[in-house]
Formats: sequence, structure tokens, C-alpha cells
Amino acid sequence: MYYFDIGSSTIKLYEYKKELSLIEEKSIMFKRGFSEDGIQEENIEKMMAFIKEVKEKYNLDKNNTEIYATGIWRKIPNEQLANIEARFNELDLEFNVISHDKENYYFEKAMQGTYNNRVMMVNMGGKTTELVIFDNDTVENRVNLTVGVSDVFDKYPNINELDSGISKEEVINYLENLISEDINFNCDIAIHTGGELRFQKLVKYNLQPNKFFDDGIHKVYVTYEDFDKKNEELLNKTTLDELRSLMPTNPDWMNGAKAGIMLGEAIFRKANIKNIIPSDLNLINGVIKEK
Repeated sequence: MYYFDIGSSTIKLYEYKKELSLIEEKSIMFKRGFSEDGIQEENIEKMMAFIKEVKEKYNLDKNNTEIYATGIWRKIPNEQLANIEARFNELDLEFNVISHDKENYYFEKAMQGTYNNRVMMVNMGGKTTELVIFDNDTVENRVNLTVGVSDVFDKYPNINELDSGISKEEVINYLENLISEDINFNCDIAIHTGGELRFQKLVKYNLQPNKFFDDGIHKVYVTYEDFDKKNEELLNKTTLDELRSLMPTNPDWMNGAKAGIMLGEAIFRKANIKNIIPSDLNLINGVIKEK
């Protein structure tokens, strides 16, 4: 079975046999140039070209493929949505936009486990961020923050440039002030989702064996102090080209990396998180768990 996760900036194709594997991905900034007419036609064409390519490569159709679109796709005009649905239908695929509540549900489903600790799950998006507080295997609280990675770019559009003159402390303070909610839930541990495990391995955070719980999935963690230290290095000493070179199959994914680590650190600092567990779990894991 194949699953598309189509978000506001990345399309991911997963294959599920005995386990879930990410087999294809492409980053397209669907948010860029978004207007009352919807997503720019140029970006729609990029998406359709990618969909056609992988459809032929893996023989995808409605019987073996499910599609879950989130984020910016919930905001497109009905006329554009109908056009996209028709184009997917011509490829014998069904374009499916899910609600924010359904997306949150699948993420919670993916993350739910026995942690033996109070744990905060952090799922950052372009415009919003979801926090879920687990007490062992029970969901204790949910908070949807109206702050996302795009807020970093809106305020600091040159954040990817080494000579931008932007200090990490300035960015973190700005983002902390955008979060009006009290998010200190007495959790020492956060699980940081959204391909974070892959990213932290690529850029070489100081990852240590997970000593807090054993769920067979989350095997490493980084202390807040080491996270902070590495983020300083990535922001001020690492070029965007260096980051992009670490992901040759989809270098555009790295374009949002510096903004993402700033938002993550602001959330962890405000929530008084001591240890961060990077995770590659996503809503598709929840979809499969639901089945």
C-alpha cells in the first residue's frame, strides 16, 4: 500500500509493507505566492509532474494508494480544489484534503505509546503548531499554537544568510513572545516530530541513547543544552549550501531548517523542556495504526 502526505511545503510518498518507508519526496513551497485565487499555478504543475512521475514508477492507482493533504490545502478555493481533484481522478488517484482535527487525531494516534514519563509531543507546521501532552499512554492535554515556521521567515526573511546579522537570542525571544499560552506542563521530555530524527542525524546533533523509555522506535535524545549549542552553530556558522548538500535527493527541504530549529528551541525553552527526542513519526503512521 502507498500513502501520499501532501503538506504546505513537501510531498512525501510512503510505502507500507511490514513497516512504513519513505520512498519519494519533493519540496514545493505551496505557501509562496498564495492568494485569494489559491496556490500558484506554477506550483500546481510542479506537483502534478511529480505525481505523474511516481505514479508511473510505482504503478499507483486508487486501489493501492491513499492521499492525505493538509495545511495550505485546506484554504484553497473550491474551484481550484475541484480542478485538482479532477486532474488526480484522470490519473486514477483520489485527492483527499483532511481537516485539522483529523490531522491532529492521526498524529496523536502515531505518537501514542507507553512512555513511563510525562511527555510533550511537538508537531510544527507552517502556520500552526500542535502540542499534545501524554501522561504515560494517556492524552492529558492538547494545545494548538497559532505560531509556525512561516512566522520566522516573515520576521527574518534573511535567516538563511550567514551575514544576516540575526542573533539566535533575538529570534528565540521574538518567537517566545508570540506564544501567549502557558505551555509549561511540567514535562521534562519533548518528542519533536516532522522528520526531525533524520535531520538531527544529518547535521550531527550530540545524540545519546534514550534512557527514559523503550518503545522500540525512539532510540536517541539530545539535551536542551546540546540542542541550543548545535543550533547556534547551524544558524551562524553553517551555510544553506552546506545544509542542502546533506540531502541531495531533496535539497529544498533544508531551506526551512534554520527557521524550524529556531521555533523548536523557542517552544522548548518556554515549556522548560530538558531533553528532546527527535522523531520521524508522522500522520501516515497514525493512519496505518488506525487500520
